[in-house]
Amino acid sequence: MDRAASARAPPLKIVPYQTPGQTAGQKRKRRGTHVDGQNGPSLKIRNACMTCREKKTRCSGHLPCIRCQQHDQPCQYMPTTASSCPPERRPRATPSAPSPIATTTTISFEQQHSHGAQPDSLHDFSPVQSSPPANGTSSETPDGPLQEDQYGHFHGGASDFAFLHMAKQKLARLPSMSIHFSDYPLAESGNLPPILPPKPVADRLMRTFFDFGLTTSRFVHEPTLMESFEKLYSDGQGDGLNNDSLALVYMVLTLGSHYSRVNNMYCGYSSSVRFYHMADRQLQRESSKITFASLQARLLATHYLLNHSRMHEAWSSFGIVIRHAQAIGLHRRSVGPLSNYITHEYRKRLFWAIYVNDRIISSIFGRPCAIHDDDIDQDECALANDDDITAAGCRVSPYGEFCSAAALIHYARLSRILGKILRKFYSPAARNNSITQLHQFAAEFEKSLLDWQDNLPAYLNYVALPPSALSTMTQRQTCTLKLMFAHASLLLYRPFILYSMDPATGAVSRLEQWVKRCHDKSIEAARVVVNECRYLCQRGLFSRAFWLVNYMQFAALGTLYMYSHLWPEATHVRETAEEAMAEFPVGVQGDLVGQRYVEILNELREVTAKTPSAGMDMLASACTVDEIPAFETSLMDFGGPWSNLFFDTSAIDEYVDV
Repeated sequence: MDRAASARAPPLKIVPYQTPGQTAGQKRKRRGTHVDGQNGPSLKIRNACMTCREKKTRCSGHLPCIRCQQHDQPCQYMPTTASSCPPERRPRATPSAPSPIATTTTISFEQQHSHGAQPDSLHDFSPVQSSPPANGTSSETPDGPLQEDQYGHFHGGASDFAFLHMAKQKLARLPSMSIHFSDYPLAESGNLPPILPPKPVADRLMRTFFDFGLTTSRFVHEPTLMESFEKLYSDGQGDGLNNDSLALVYMVLTLGSHYSRVNNMYCGYSSSVRFYHMADRQLQRESSKITFASLQARLLATHYLLNHSRMHEAWSSFGIVIRHAQAIGLHRRSVGPLSNYITHEYRKRLFWAIYVNDRIISSIFGRPCAIHDDDIDQDECALANDDDITAAGCRVSPYGEFCSAAALIHYARLSRILGKILRKFYSPAARNNSITQLHQFAAEFEKSLLDWQDNLPAYLNYVALPPSALSTMTQRQTCTLKLMFAHASLLLYRPFILYSMDPATGAVSRLEQWVKRCHDKSIEAARVVVNECRYLCQRGLFSRAFWLVNYMQFAALGTLYMYSHLWPEATHVRETAEEAMAEFPVGVQGDLVGQRYVEILNELREVTAKTPSAGMDMLASACTVDEIPAFETSLMDFGGPWSNLFFDTSAIDEYVDV
């Protein structure tokens, strides 16, 4: 079958450069959110009905929904985590009706003022409501409650969407936040023949990948890849390369085109989609065969999907990457004789790159890590540059001398600490820990993070060295490590913002200073993320959006807004959030994922700008939310003044429920 498919495939063509004609995509009309049923206006729900779930079609969220009403079908909804029964039709609340939400939970801000609270400190831990559990443990942890999207996929407390939802619940039992995700479609390349760009253009794309791509996670051996690349262009067909090697070359061209600042028929979004489909076809020809090159190509494909708002597909694709890595034993130390130093060294680099991504993606979705430390005995990468690694030997760089592999080593060490934080603070077992035990864990992790930062080599020490003293590649690596350190710190300290609203916390007076310190550290970490993202924008260090930077800034801004609402005296926190929010929309132009972040943050900003009582009255009204904008192909070009990011996640189908 593979031979027949290969015979039918059109030959690969290398064509000279031509200026492309530009076509404007047509906009789709937005669907209305007001639906008149037989008995009057229908109720707007925040999830998809069971029929639309089965058909995997977009649901209007009404009862009955538009599709069921048109097909005269029964429309039923599954219970959500916010309610134990399916939604029912009920009349709108009148303005004069008392709010059942505003009377459930309040925070004594007047008591804070009576104690003379300062802007940077917390003096009141009492929210009001229930008594602490008998066993002394906290009744709610950052792990729960779990949130479900429209596909039934859950998102745990490490996810910023679930964190904001939980914080809102603790504030005033507000309506649930909608965390519906959907994959935005990639443009189809159709039946167009596979076309490679002219050799000079392809050379620039390859260079762009290594200079602007995954500079911190360098798991592709550049000299070996360039040999395959030259062989492909020498005969024009790639007859001397197997499918996996071809797929790897195509994926490097894919990401090189994605990160390119030039936008034409060989660079930019459209060309990257073409290269991606070319690579995917090669991988599908031998989908059951696991090779080192195919694993590298699949990991690059996962990054590409994350960059282009295909979160669910990326999650599934990354699961295959992990299982394939375990199948060929990347997580285990090599014990046989060394016959090829390139293979030996890049097995380690590929595994640790997968390990890092496992921790990061798990923290974004709030799901368990797939790789467990108890199952790993793989060695760390060697301190050697690509050019110093050959099949016959590996020359280790002298201590203190710049090495491009050092960033991945320290990246993996930091990811180990992040994984431990996720397990101790965001797993179901965290419910069994008291605030005192969590304080002990946090103190240990804080020491580990500081030790990690102190052990950075001089050329990666973002604390001591000014950015102007570093090369472009080193600046990119230090920015990555700095953002990752700040994000891990945010996940470490942020739960104590929620615990400070728990009655059980107020009983432990000796931890009051620690909780205050965690608040300050959370705000400090959020500020580091915001300032670093501003630096990336101003310096133009990175080309196009990469999937982690926008998420990190979204998480930081969400924390700042929530904190400013809890403690309005801290005006400096609100000012920092407003400054960053003013720049954020510019940075996500053409990025559908980033635009969804902006929509959520705008609503969160409006809610948190109110006084606590006014905010609860506003949220109690439960106003109807417009549906998401129709997909617009022209938005996928990733252009605009903020096309210099190096990292980016997920698309949310609904706005924040207010």
